[in-house]
Amino acid sequence: MQPTKQSVFALAVMIAGCTRDAPRVDPSEPPVTQPAPPAIAAPPAAPERTAVAPAATPRLEGTVAETMNAGGYTYAKLDSGTWVAGPETKLAVGTKLGAMSGTLMTGFRSSTLNRTFEEIYFVTEFPIAGGAAVPTPAKPAPMTASEKIEPAAGGQTIAQVFANVSTLANKSVVVRGKVVKVNNQILDHNWLHIQDGTGAAGTNDLTVTTDATVALGDVVVVRGTLATNKDFGAGYKYAVLVENAAVSPK
Repeated sequence: MQPTKQSVFALAVMIAGCTRDAPRVDPSEPPVTQPAPPAIAAPPAAPERTAVAPAATPRLEGTVAETMNAGGYTYAKLDSGTWVAGPETKLAVGTKLGAMSGTLMTGFRSSTLNRTFEEIYFVTEFPIAGGAAVPTPAKPAPMTASEKIEPAAGGQTIAQVFANVSTLANKSVVVRGKVVKVNNQILDHNWLHIQDGTGAAGTNDLTVTTDATVALGDVVVVRGTLATNKDFGAGYKYAVLVENAAVSPK
């Protein structure tokens, strides 16, 4: 079949259109290169972590370089620079002490010595290196109040305090009793034991902390907050304790 004039004309128009739309390329110019997309930086590597071992408890043994007694305690500075404190004991400078087990207390303030120990370990005894513990001086047996003492007005007997400890916990109590034991300036307080002739063994002696100064045998009225299950460390644990009490004569 021979092409018609119309088909030849249409083909020419299509060729011209394609030629017109195509970009003109100058062979003397270098081809245009599209810039490469910026490289994505790799995330920084995680810093290496160095394991830090916890500070080791110093070995509590050595030669006594300094010692003093206060408030029923003996304080001793070892030649390592570590301070230890324990029951009042006759220690001399130069005494060699064996390994001890102690409870660390930081920022401990002794009002009797008028000084603060940044760190001090409380121990139960001072053992001589290679030998037994240094003997502590004998202490008189505590007094006991066998006679009945009338409770203070609006107050409780010691037996009632122990019997009702669950309802009295964290509340103010008022108790009258005889002072049968005193330890002054321990943990910044004076510690009293009072009895009023009530209660059985284990429920007849009430421990009290106060800033007041009293003497053995005094009959006093204490007013303070009843605390339970208190643990101060260094062996000071109390199921029942009257804290920060105001103390007045009977």
